Amino acid sequence: MGNRHRERAFTLVELLSVVAIIGVLAVMAVAGFRKYMNSARTGDAKAVIAGIRVAEESYRAETMTYLNCSKALDAYYPAAAPNGQKRHWVQPNHPLFSQWMMLNVVTDSPTAFVFAVVAGGPGGAVPKPNIVENVNWPLPTEPWYVIQAAGDSQQNGPPYAMVISSSFTGEIYVENETE
Repeated sequence: MGNRHRERAFTLVELLSVVAIIGVLAVMAVAGFRKYMNSARTGDAKAVIAGIRVAEESYRAETMTYLNCSKALDAYYPAAAPNGQKRHWVQPNHPLFSQWMMLNVVTDSPTAFVFAVVAGGPGGAVPKPNIVENVNWPLPTEPWYVIQAAGDSQQNGPPYAMVISSSFTGEIYVENETE
């Protein structure tokens, strides 16, 4: 009877192996969760960018020009700079509030990203986006716009940035994706 009891017991090595495997799985789960959360945050910004694009095209259909909401690509809305805090879209005290409300873009929840839209006419100088990647916009022959989004959820340095232009069909330039 005593031998049977010893055969059914776990050794210390077996228990430590199980603990090590659980530890590895936990690390993988945390990494996957972080990736999922970053993806969810960027999905929010992409949805707002899509809303801005639709609003700009609607504005152009009515006026034959795009709406210039920001003075430059670093003049952000709904806050002056990305700082990791979520903000409601409607910010009446923001200096660019009236221009942004003309676009009639709405969000269903607060956003941690800030946005800038610069627009111009044919032959106008297209501003260089605030990203390291060298983006060469073609010389505009029609009205144009550039949308830039920035977010710094970890408040640790260069922000996550997305840039899109009316010159390209749906292509979003992304920088610091792992932010």
